[in-house]
Amino acid sequence: MFQLSKLRKEREFNKEIGGIVNVLQGVASAEFYRLQKARQELDEFGDYLRDFLQMLDIAQLRHPFLETSSLPQGVLLVTSDAGFLGRLNVAIVDSALNQSFERDELIVVGRQGARYVEETRKNFTSFAGISDEVDYKEAERLAEFILKGFLEKKFGRTIVVYPHFLSFAVWEPRVYQLLPCRFLFREERKAPKPTGLAALEPEEKIILEPSINKIVDYLVRIWITYMLYGIFWESKLSEWSARVMHLEGSSFKIKQTDKKLHFEYFSLFHEISDKNIREIFASRLAVQRARRVAGRLGL
Repeated sequence: MFQLSKLRKEREFNKEIGGIVNVLQGVASAEFYRLQKARQELDEFGDYLRDFLQMLDIAQLRHPFLETSSLPQGVLLVTSDAGFLGRLNVAIVDSALNQSFERDELIVVGRQGARYVEETRKNFTSFAGISDEVDYKEAERLAEFILKGFLEKKFGRTIVVYPHFLSFAVWEPRVYQLLPCRFLFREERKAPKPTGLAALEPEEKIILEPSINKIVDYLVRIWITYMLYGIFWESKLSEWSARVMHLEGSSFKIKQTDKKLHFEYFSLFHEISDKNIREIFASRLAVQRARRVAGRLGL
C-alpha cells in the first residue's frame, strides 16, 4: 500500500508540473508573436539605409572604418539570460571560440554567456543581457564601446556571433562582420550596376557636405547601431522560439512519464486487488475446510 500511495503522489506532482509547463509554454508563445510583430517595423528603415549607403562612391576614400589591419579581432557574443536556454548559449560560445584566436578581444552580452566564457579562462568584457523590451539605448551603448575600441586600435576586424532566427522551430549560430565595412558602399570598379535609389548619379543628384569622410563616419555609426539593434531582436526571437520548443519537449516528456506512472499505478493496484481477492478466497476455503473437518470429528 505504501508503494501505491507513493505512485499516487508522483502522478499528482507530475500533473502539477505539467500544468506549470503548459502555462510557461503559452506565455513564451505569446511573447514570441508579440516580438515578431514589433520587429517588422525595422525592415523598412534598413532598406532605405542600405540604398543610401550604395549611393556613395568610396573607391578613393581612406577611413578607419573601411580599412583592414593586423590587429587582434574583436568578437562579440550575444547570449541569453533566460531560463531553459543552456543549449543556445553553449552553441553561441562554441561558435565564437571557433572564430577567435588567443589575442582576440571577447565581448559578451549576457551573464550566462559570460559564465560559460569564464570557464575557458579567456579574458573578456561583459555587458548585461538584452532586456525583454529590446531597448534601442542598449544597442547604442554597445555600438559606442565597439567603435571606440576599434578607433583606439584595441582590436581590428570586428564580428558578432548571435542566434539567427530562421523560423519558429529553427535557429542557428551566425557570424556577421561589423567592421571594417567597405562592403556596404559602392565602389565603381567592383560593384554591379546599382538599382533603386542607388541608381541616381551621386555627382548630379547629391550634394555632399561637409565632406564624404564625415558622412561615411556618421553613416557607419548609424549602421552599426542599427545592425546591433536588429541582431538583438533576432536573438530575442530565437530565444523565445527555443524556449517554446524546449518547453514543448518537456511537456512531451511529462506526458510520457504520466503514462508510465499511470500504467505502474494501475498494474500495482490490480496486483494488490488480485492478491487481496486470492487471500480472501483462500481464507474462506480454509474456514470451510476447518468446518468440514470439525463436522466429521463431531466437534
